[in-house]
Amino acid sequence: MGFARIYCAITLRSHRRELIGTVVLLGLLGGLSLLSLAGARRTQSAYPRLLRASHASTMAIDPGRYDPKVDAAIASRPEVLRSATYVAFTTGVLVHGSPDFNENFETLGTPNGRFFTMDRFAPTSGRLPDVRRSDEIAVNETAAQYYGYRVGQHLDLGTYSQEQVDADSFFEHPPPPKIRTHVTIVGIGRFTDEVVQDDTNRAPLALVTPAFSKTAAAYATYAWQGLELRHGDADVGSVKAWYVARSEPGTPQFFRVTSVDTYHVEQATRPVSLALGSFGVIALVATLLLVGQTLNRWLRTTRGERDVLRSFGARAAELAAGGLVGPMLALVLGTLTAVGVAYLASPLMPVGAVRRVEVARGFDADWTVLGIGAAAIFAVLAAVAGVTAASELRRRPPTARREPRRSRLVGTAMHSGMPPSAVTGMRFAFEPGDGANVVSARSVMVACTTAITAVVAALTFGASFHTLVDSPDLFGWNWDSAVFDSGGYGGLSLTTAHQELDGRAGIAGWSGAYFGADSVDGRNVPLLGMEPGSEVTPPLLSGRMLAAGNEIVLGSATADALGKHEGDEVRIGVGAHLATLRVVGTMTFPTIGISHGAHTSLGTGALVVPDLIPGFDRGPSKRASPPVLFVRFTSRAHRRATATNAALTTTVSSMGEYPGSAVVVGPQRPAEIVNSSEVGGASAVLASMLAAAAAISLALSLGASVRRRRHELALLRSLGFTRRQLAASLAWQATATSAVGVLAGVPLGIALGRVLWSTFAKQLDVVPHPSVPIGLLLLATVGALAIGNVAAVLPAHLARRVEAGAVLRTE
Repeated sequence: MGFARIYCAITLRSHRRELIGTVVLLGLLGGLSLLSLAGARRTQSAYPRLLRASHASTMAIDPGRYDPKVDAAIASRPEVLRSATYVAFTTGVLVHGSPDFNENFETLGTPNGRFFTMDRFAPTSGRLPDVRRSDEIAVNETAAQYYGYRVGQHLDLGTYSQEQVDADSFFEHPPPPKIRTHVTIVGIGRFTDEVVQDDTNRAPLALVTPAFSKTAAAYATYAWQGLELRHGDADVGSVKAWYVARSEPGTPQFFRVTSVDTYHVEQATRPVSLALGSFGVIALVATLLLVGQTLNRWLRTTRGERDVLRSFGARAAELAAGGLVGPMLALVLGTLTAVGVAYLASPLMPVGAVRRVEVARGFDADWTVLGIGAAAIFAVLAAVAGVTAASELRRRPPTARREPRRSRLVGTAMHSGMPPSAVTGMRFAFEPGDGANVVSARSVMVACTTAITAVVAALTFGASFHTLVDSPDLFGWNWDSAVFDSGGYGGLSLTTAHQELDGRAGIAGWSGAYFGADSVDGRNVPLLGMEPGSEVTPPLLSGRMLAAGNEIVLGSATADALGKHEGDEVRIGVGAHLATLRVVGTMTFPTIGISHGAHTSLGTGALVVPDLIPGFDRGPSKRASPPVLFVRFTSRAHRRATATNAALTTTVSSMGEYPGSAVVVGPQRPAEIVNSSEVGGASAVLASMLAAAAAISLALSLGASVRRRRHELALLRSLGFTRRQLAASLAWQATATSAVGVLAGVPLGIALGRVLWSTFAKQLDVVPHPSVPIGLLLLATVGALAIGNVAAVLPAHLARRVEAGAVLRTE
């Protein structure tokens, strides 16, 4: 095997730059791919892992005002394994003995461990309060953000009875509190149902201990009872049916099912996970393409040494063994580097809101991704090297000199009067050369085109996402403002609304809607109730709006979950209260509904007539009191939306259940949109990393071109080319290669980005509307040409150092 050792030594010595460059390229780009794929899995699994750690309930029931007897009756059901209830207290921060109404948070307590042993509160700083102490509390991050709370801060809290709050003089002359407590904030964090939140659910909250709750039990207001069911979601229907049967007619029925919340959170997390996963796949393809091209070029540029050794009697097996040592060494080192990079960067994951409550922070080795991914990268690239080596071994030195292939573009440049350095650079870019100096120009352009295609696709995807965020009508908010009463639990007077809004300048139309939830084909679905023919409705994705009481419009995700299409029938209700409805369309829903309860969002929910909303069949007075009005402005008023909202706020003050209960809210973003702020950043990182990888690959290619064309460069030098002209020729080669990549890659990238966005929007259940960022694409075009010239700096330096005499004497 003497020839093998000689061949190996020659190739390792003469191609050490390729060895280092391949290791760096594979390590960084492959590591980025593995990190992104592992991070996508870690991000998507973060919330389910949190639920397991927090001992999440299966469902929760709102029985109205807290009643220990009702609580015990629900807990005694055979389906219930464990029960824990939270109750609300009316408390305020006391300043000089009176409540400060500027610090308006909701206080939640528990008589039996809710948020402590079930649905455990997740501190992001500090700790949980001690259950045995009445003087420790925790606040959620929203309260900390609104009011500047910090861990260790002391507050004086006053607890009031419902009778005190209902008194007409409470806000003007508040009485002394029933209980006064000096407390310390020991933790700031998030409740499990607000890890990834819709805008409509953001509320400042405080958590008091069981010890405090027992002391203040007489002043508890409403309650939500969490239940861990014996058979999970399979028991939800029977518990609901029992509760509905025992409730008095007309009692509002509000339920919250953890699996539905989990679905929403996973939907909200999915954009970031998909972005990371897509990033990883694109980076993986770029890794295989760019590194594969480097290996291919490495093996092909050793033809001269291989032909010499063959002429001395070297056998094919010796040449194969010697030639593959370098590439295989680069693959081993590069793959190990990629795994190391992915592991060392793993603390950057997960991404998004779930990062705040990650239960296992720090370094993480997902060997499903790292092991399989690294093995797949190595196997594919090793196969590429093997195939190329076998092809080169079958090749025989040409017996006659072939006429080199000429480029028409180069001929045109030559006759157009372009400077010699420009013509030479274009010849290097478009003509492979001849004889031993053959250079694979086409593969370089394919790699450059692929990288630019990926960059443009990432930019198009990111621009489409920003268009979605800036266009509320695409995510269900098909109006300008909403009049919202008492957190969705109140009722707005339609009579007053007609008097105040009909014909009012600046208002194009409005419609009332009702909130609720019910079983649709056995699945708990949040409902929006609207009259057939309503003027302002959520945007349709397919079909038509309601025209009769026996029809239903499903959210696109709900329709998929139920396996229903237009024309199919569904059964709504439980027990004896069942109705058969025909599906007439699908839509994307607005994110709005009762506070702390199930509500419609994007593709989740159903639109029915108000009569089918449970709990809203309590007579004409309540029937005529929807909790929300959707208001659309005229075009001119839309441009002055802030002023119109201010006027609307004054107008609606008399519509609510009590003065000040009705508020005007703007577009409420769903959690999917709120949490997806990372998508734009991921697109930018993807574009920059691919650009860097393309620059490294182009630099390696240009460096190989300099080595293969040393004879030509020496001839040019002897014919009078200056060192500056040689360097300029390499710059022109890089510019021409980048220009081809731009001309082919930009339209391909736009098409790919639009397809990716349309697929993504369908998964997100929003109205698909891809956007092409013309300004960014122009910037990317200029950037590609600039990066190409930056990549040519080192190869150009090598070209300047070519000594004509020394090269011509040796060759």
